[in-house]
Formats: sequence, C-alpha cells, structure tokens
Amino acid sequence: MKLSERALKDQLYEIADNEFELPEQAKALPRALEMLPHLGSPDAELRDDLIYSTLATWILADKFEDDDLKTLLKELLTEEHLFHQLGEVDTDSVFMRSFSALLIPLILNCHRKRPFLMPYELRELKVKLLDYLEREQDLRGFVLEEDEAGEAKGWAHAIAHTADALDELVQCKDIGNEELLEILDAIRQRVAEPKLVFVHLEDERLVTPVIAALGRKLLTPADVQRWLDGFVPLAQQAEPFPDCYRQAQNVKNFLRSLYFRARKPETAVQIGDNSANALAELVGKTLQTIALF
Repeated sequence: MKLSERALKDQLYEIADNEFELPEQAKALPRALEMLPHLGSPDAELRDDLIYSTLATWILADKFEDDDLKTLLKELLTEEHLFHQLGEVDTDSVFMRSFSALLIPLILNCHRKRPFLMPYELRELKVKLLDYLEREQDLRGFVLEEDEAGEAKGWAHAIAHTADALDELVQCKDIGNEELLEILDAIRQRVAEPKLVFVHLEDERLVTPVIAALGRKLLTPADVQRWLDGFVPLAQQAEPFPDCYRQAQNVKNFLRSLYFRARKPETAVQIGDNSANALAELVGKTLQTIALF
C-alpha cells in the first residue's frame, strides 16, 4: 500500500534526525521504492530535504547492492518518473521529472567506482537523457508559487539536474568519441533556448559536462572547433523576434561561462594546460564572431 505523504514524512524525519542512517535491519531498496511515488511532491521539504537527501546519502554510502541500483535506475527512466507528463508547462509534474534526473548522477557515480552497468545500458541511458533534455518544456528554476502549506515549491531546475546527469555520464569509460560529440551537440541545442533566458545558473551547470567530456581526451581540436562553430548561426538569427534575442543571449551566456571555466586553474588540471588555453582561445574567438558591439 502506498504511504501517504504525512506518514512518509514522519518516517523520514526520524531518519534525518539520525543523520540519514538506514534504519536497523531495514533494506534500502524497499524503502526507496516507497519514496519514489512522492519524489515529485510540490512540498519542497519532503521532495528535496527528505526524500532526495535520504536517497542521496544511502546511494553514496553504498547502502544499495548493484542490482538494487540497476532496479532503481530502471524505475527512474520510466513514464512514471523521468518522462512523467513530459510536455506540460508550469505544472507540478516537473518536480517528478527533474528530481528523477537528479538521482541518476548519483547512481552513475557509483557505477564509475565499481562498474555494474553494461555498455549497452549506458547507451540506452544516454538516449533517454538526451531525449528528455530535448523535450523538457518546463524550464523554471526556483518556483516561488506556494504549496498548500504556504511555502515556496522550491527548485524545479530540470535543465541543471539533467546537466548533472550528463556530467557523470560523459565520464563513464564506455562512452566513446561519437557519443561524447552527440552529447555536446545536444547541450548546444538546449543552450539555444528561444522561449526564455536562463537565470538560475543553467549555463554554468551545462558547462560542467562539457569540461568533463574534454577531460576524457578523446575529442580532437577539430571536433571542438566544429562544435563551437555550430553556435554561431544560433546566435545570429534575426527572426522571429524576440525569440532570436533570447536565444542569442543564452548562447552568449553559455560561451562566456565556458570561457571563464577554461581559465580556472582546476580546468587546466582536468583537461591539461594546453587544452585549457586552446579552449579559452577558441571560445573567445567564437564570442568575437557573434558579438554585436
């Protein structure tokens, strides 16, 4: 029987008060499956502070067996979770999709430490993540609309959460050159959003998987140049107005974030000094090409 939100909240308060320890003699997977139907609750405390925080702690603390994580991942990729009512805008359904996406990088992080997903499973995951990234229409960041208790519904942040999943995916050794390019192309297309200007640091979150992909050292300078060249027409469209302005602003914000990330010392460590300097130079030239003033 499905737990009510109130009953689940009471259980999770006790777990949170005990530093999110798995209750004695309890198994993580059954408890997780009780939580998943409520993962999309508009109650930010239940969704974010309790369910997500509990599952994140258990996943990173190795409370799940490998087969349990595969079961959990399979469930997260269903129509009830990542694709739940996909296409709706400004409804509470986004919370289920977005927080399903946010659990995926935790599972992939475990996989990278002790591989348990087959290459074909990673490719299937890539297909679903890119499909979701392309089709998500609810692009809100922080939702100020109040829930029944009069509290803000909190973070939706679907694009940022998907970026986190892609960041872990591109670091998986079974993801090769062609798949990395496919992911980068999907990021470029999502960046060029014409409906609104991203204002909740989505640009910086989307830069992170790009740097991680470059850190694999599989892409050639020509690959990177071709990818950057693809931004130019997206930033120079003259119609329809004002969509083209929003699209250009999103492209510029992303490229600026990528430029300054390339200049950070930790990026030089991650992708190499020469690669970081070359990236900054290429991005700078791309920005000069699309600059209006």
